[in-house]
Amino acid sequence: MFLINKVYWKLAFVSPDFPLLQRVSGEFSIGACDNLTRTIYINKNLKGDLLKKVLCHEITHAAMFSYNVNLSI
Repeated sequence: MFLINKVYWKLAFVSPDFPLLQRVSGEFSIGACDNLTRTIYINKNLKGDLLKKVLCHEITHAAMFSYNVNLSI
């Protein structure tokens, strides 16, 4: 568990077919940040540099949620 702007977040390494990794298109992502559960979900098969990149990406989403920052696509 870690803290960003007084918001506690959990980190979970999950199976590649974990339901919260599934996108609307039906494809599975390799990482996800869920604001409702305050959890970052990472595919447990990731290793090395790819794991670091995905984790940094998802922590950025957690920070955005924690600071109520909304960036449009």
